Order: sequence, then structure tokens, then C-alpha cells
Amino acid sequence: MEPIFNVTDLVVRKGDDPLTFDIGEGLTLLITERESGSSTLCMTLAGRYKQFGGTIALSGTNTTPRQRFKRVAMAGLTMLDGLERQVDTRHILREQIAWSQPFFKLIPRDVLAHPNVEPWLEVLNLTDLDVSLDVGDLTVEDRFRLRVLLALVSRPDADALVIDDIDQIRSLRLRSVILDDLVELSKHLPVVVNSVNDDPGNHADAIVDLRHTVETSKASEPSEASKEEQVNA
Repeated sequence: MEPIFNVTDLVVRKGDDPLTFDIGEGLTLLITERESGSSTLCMTLAGRYKQFGGTIALSGTNTTPRQRFKRVAMAGLTMLDGLERQVDTRHILREQIAWSQPFFKLIPRDVLAHPNVEPWLEVLNLTDLDVSLDVGDLTVEDRFRLRVLLALVSRPDADALVIDDIDQIRSLRLRSVILDDLVELSKHLPVVVNSVNDDPGNHADAIVDLRHTVETSKASEPSEASKEEQVNA
């Protein structure tokens, strides 16, 4: 079966070692070293950062960052999808729905019934989501689930979902709960999860272990400003 991502001689930043790996269907755990530029790698896979060199094929076709930007959903990178804790959940969902559809389409009062939202609620265990609550009043796991939901709403026809830094969920128990959800989600579209940890719960269908092939570059992680410049590359 043809891989979803075929990464060949990828140099994310000048001075980095080239990476070659494939990512297929299901849930793939991308294991990286700490402080190794893994967030930038995830941004590159999702078309939010322009690589220095190499190629990334999506479903067999070499792609530009702009092409991947349109076809790959992304969640978990705070600078891109961080949520204001004082804003109510309904408002955030309405705003994301508005951006995901033509301006003349109406948004239903019940945002959870929107066709870009409703199919994912059961998969992500969000059927009981109270959209009247502020984001800060949601549980830790529901806040992360909401970020994944927003990523899927923004790319209704996504070919894949890339999730950066699952380890930001500090509790091992809650992290396992979220990975259970992502296993279910991966039955609907390929999911790539970035982590510095192994897979003790055997959630992943495949593991791409880059810990022994990537040396931390002397070049530092790009600044927040430089990353923002790359988002629309």
C-alpha cells in the first residue's frame, strides 16, 4: 500500500541531517529527541514550514508546502492553535466554522450540529461537550480534544492529521485516554503523533523512531517570529 507521507532526504533547516521515512494509514507515532526541532518537523509535514531541502510526497505525489497546507490538518502546536481560556467554546467553534466555509453560508445556532463538526464528536468523545463553558473550564483532555476538533473543522477534506507534542499532556493516564481517542480517529484518516516517549500502551499502528538518526543541529529552533513567517509559505 502506498504511504500517505513519503519523506525523502528531508532537511528541515540548514545544517540538519537528512531524514527519509514513510508514514502510512492508521496511527503513527513519530518519536524524536528532546530539543531536536521536532515541532518544526511537524510544521513541515503539515505545510506550515518550508523545508530547506528534500521532498515530501503526499499520497504518491510530491508536494509544495502550500499544497500540504491545504490538505493536512494540524493540532497541538500552541503558537498555531493555542486557545484563550476566557473565551467560550461556542464562540471558538463558530469562528472556526466561519473560516472553513464560504462567507455566505449560515452557521446554525447549534454549532455541534454543523456538518464539519458533528461527524467527529463521537470519535473524539466530545458528544457531551458543553459549548457554553469557557475554554478554561473544560477538562484538560477536552481542551486537547477541542484543539483536534478545530483542526479537523478547518480542513474538512484533510488527507491526514499531524499532532505535535502529545507530551504536553503531563498526566500519563490522560495521555493514554487521548491516544485511545486518536486510535479511533485514525480509522477515519491517518494520524501522525509527535512524542519524545515510547508507546507503552501499544496505541500506534506504526512507529517512526528518529531518536538515533537525528542529531540536534547547532542551529537553534526558529524563533516564534520566523515560524510565523513560514506559516503562509
